[in-house]
Amino acid sequence: MLIKLYVTISDVAEVAKLYNKVRIWRATSVNGTYAQITTAATRIQINPGISTYTYYDESGEATYWYKTDFWNETTDDSSELSDPVLGDDAEVLTGIMTVEELKSIFLTGVDLTDDAGNPYPDIMFEFGIRAAIAWAETVLDLDLRPTTRTERYPYDRDQWKNAWGYLQLDKYPCLDWDTTVHYVKMFWPSSDEAFEFPSDWVRLEKGAGQINLIPTSASIGGALLVGGAILPTLLNRYGMLPRTIEVKYGSGFAAGAIPYDIRHLIGMKATFPIFSTAGDLIVGAGISSFSLGVDGLSQSVNTTSSATASGYSARLLLYEREIKQQIPTIKKFYKNVGLAMG
Repeated sequence: MLIKLYVTISDVAEVAKLYNKVRIWRATSVNGTYAQITTAATRIQINPGISTYTYYDESGEATYWYKTDFWNETTDDSSELSDPVLGDDAEVLTGIMTVEELKSIFLTGVDLTDDAGNPYPDIMFEFGIRAAIAWAETVLDLDLRPTTRTERYPYDRDQWKNAWGYLQLDKYPCLDWDTTVHYVKMFWPSSDEAFEFPSDWVRLEKGAGQINLIPTSASIGGALLVGGAILPTLLNRYGMLPRTIEVKYGSGFAAGAIPYDIRHLIGMKATFPIFSTAGDLIVGAGISSFSLGVDGLSQSVNTTSSATASGYSARLLLYEREIKQQIPTIKKFYKNVGLAMG
């Protein structure tokens, strides 16, 4: 998995007096043993005036933790390691929206440079995209990125007897059922051992997040003998048992499969921090108008910037209205699927 790391140096001029390289260290857990993954060819060169650097870990995982330190390749002196951070899953991020898509579709016509004419750094746009994705997952109650979940559900005798082991999962849509990872287990009072239902019993409706357990002729006999005859005994004695069923499943959308209506919502939301900054810098930070006069000739420029509004407030208000209009429709479509009948 491709993991993207940002290294930000708060005072690059002072750091550059002592060190000339940045080294990256990695561990499989936050308190694990950190090993250096950069080499002589991949250590980051510290350059005057540049405070943000990017490093790609091509063999990383979303669960890996990273630290950095500064290093002087001549004296071998080094700084203390930084606090641990998780890297960004670059493949998942670009599978939802790329920086170029954000610029070309939602920021067309906007001057994306600072007062000195320098382009805004990519980290600014990627932050907007990440923030918009997190916001959309919360507002829509959806996992947009592939997510593995382990959850407990109550046993309801009526649903299990009359609806073939029916379960409504908390998160959906769901990913394909992976028989090597996913499972449905039942924990019952008479045993410390959990019974795992055969994978060929599982019937998953991915869009609705619904599971039915349909016994097959090849495996039902074994189930009847497990844990003191689980099916005829447990299912008849108890009407309701809390947190008896454990399900491990995958939710969200596969990489690159986010629907366009959701991507549109994310794109609009991701522009908010960009427009706020760009609007303030149309004619200079904190300036709403200026005039220039030379030898009797004069020129004045006025913008919509003010003490209470930025230069792109109109576009922001337009996107805000569209977002408010689209959220109920998207939630109704993806979260109110209802009972799926096959």
